Amino acid sequence: MADITEAYDYSVAQKSEGVWKWRRIGLIAAYILLPVVALLVIVKSTILAPLGAFLALGDAVLVFFTWRFVSLEYEYSVVAGKVTFSHIQNAFNHRIRKEKLTFAIKDCVSIAPVGDPKYTDYEAEVVYSALSSKNAEDAYVALFTDSKGRRCAFLFEATREMLRRCAFYNKAATIVRDTRF
Repeated sequence: MADITEAYDYSVAQKSEGVWKWRRIGLIAAYILLPVVALLVIVKSTILAPLGAFLALGDAVLVFFTWRFVSLEYEYSVVAGKVTFSHIQNAFNHRIRKEKLTFAIKDCVSIAPVGDPKYTDYEAEVVYSALSSKNAEDAYVALFTDSKGRRCAFLFEATREMLRRCAFYNKAATIVRDTRF
């Protein structure tokens, strides 16, 4: 078991469902249709025929620069009682990390499973989601007020270690249930 003072991080990949599934399907269709349409234009014009050699290269460049927008991971880390939430875009061994949120566990009003009535009663103005799916198992929510005074909710997939740290830093607000990991 890790020491409570050590850094802890956990990441999950966004599952291909709902909007994310349709975005992937749209990009795959674009990867197929754009070269086909370009090939049809090139065949009808003899002046543009030499450009046909660059179709495969152009399509590979298109895939390289666009697929990362549908290949997303969510990561949260806990260091000394502060949670940092980041989006990570994966683009062919390049990981682009964008920090979205930082908050202290001790400032949370509640850390409970998503089905808890406190979450619906809280009426959060801003919701940050680190869930791989809408129906993710072990989905928890941390409710807090940010530095701008807005009520915020952070949805995350809880692990035993994360709940142990939440209980250590804010025992009164944390509801601990058994989790898969």
